[in-house]
Amino acid sequence: MKTPKKIVAALGLGGVAALAWWVLSPSQDAPAAAEVPPHKHRRVAHQQHDSAEGTVVVSDEKASPMVAQHPTVPEEREPEPELQPVQLTRQFAVLSDVYAAEIQYPPYSKPITAKHASYLEPNRFTAVEMPVLGGSSTAALSLPKYRFFDPDKVTLSLMTDLAVSAIRYEFYDLDSQQRFLVKHTDRKSLTVAGNANWPQEIRVKATVDFARGTDVLTADFRYEVPVAYVNSADAPTAQGSNMVIPLDLEVTEAGIYRIRANLYRQDGEVIAALSRKSRLGEGQQSLSLKVHQSVLSGTDGRYQLKNWVVERMSGMPGEKAAFGVSRQPVMTLEPFQVSTLSQEAYTPSPQEQQRLDFLRRAAAP
Repeated sequence: MKTPKKIVAALGLGGVAALAWWVLSPSQDAPAAAEVPPHKHRRVAHQQHDSAEGTVVVSDEKASPMVAQHPTVPEEREPEPELQPVQLTRQFAVLSDVYAAEIQYPPYSKPITAKHASYLEPNRFTAVEMPVLGGSSTAALSLPKYRFFDPDKVTLSLMTDLAVSAIRYEFYDLDSQQRFLVKHTDRKSLTVAGNANWPQEIRVKATVDFARGTDVLTADFRYEVPVAYVNSADAPTAQGSNMVIPLDLEVTEAGIYRIRANLYRQDGEVIAALSRKSRLGEGQQSLSLKVHQSVLSGTDGRYQLKNWVVERMSGMPGEKAAFGVSRQPVMTLEPFQVSTLSQEAYTPSPQEQQRLDFLRRAAAP
């Protein structure tokens, strides 16, 4: 087996980046804030594009819901700069310091602040302005959130300063690419009643008639029939160094569930990201979130739970994750005596300690 020093000498810049991802990636019980794919709309070309290899034309009526792909010539990539052993050692030193700070807290109870937007808005749809009409103007197709739950209505909004005379919305099943709904409007906003029979992954294609021409925008979103509901949170109890919050759930599809929520002070300041994974059967079920004492210092025992993510994880390759909801977006907990918790520090798992030891050996001069 290679020693850490030999591994350091063998790694390039890309290798260090890959190792950093392996070391700093969350465990299965961690909050995993980046699970949701980018919720961005895409623009489909509506005019003719000429290239050295041919011409690609996408028409209004026959345009695929998928984004047009243009012939490309493979780019010549410059070789990655080689890092000297001293530079690599410094990078490992930085990684080891970051990771040591990370594993001071258990993966089920990570401190976060208002700057951690991905934790605070796990269902956010990010609209990005794109050039239209040959690049002379911009437009964006926006939705209030990425994941909708039956019986939610879906509101689509066109964000642009340009005058609009008509918009044709076509809804496609992303798996089959079959169109299942068409709507017309002369307004920049349209609300559509959802349906439990809709596909889970949907692409909406908007063909927009501007005053100076026509262009096409698309956006992807999900429409879910909830597979579980968080009904309520019971009074917190003390178990060693953890505050334990029992949850009552109603499950319609059995499976391995990951439940995530953020803990807040009563005044609205966020404290920590909580996560728990467990196999749940159908019917009434219970599951507890834990909060480690290390994140509760200076708090007064009055808390709320918000920003819920109820996920039934994929059980096999090719199976999609499914999602549920909390019946109450905000749950106020009964007051808790923080002083009843033991002040025992979190002990990293053997796997976490092994990673840290590896980084420290690699960073040693």
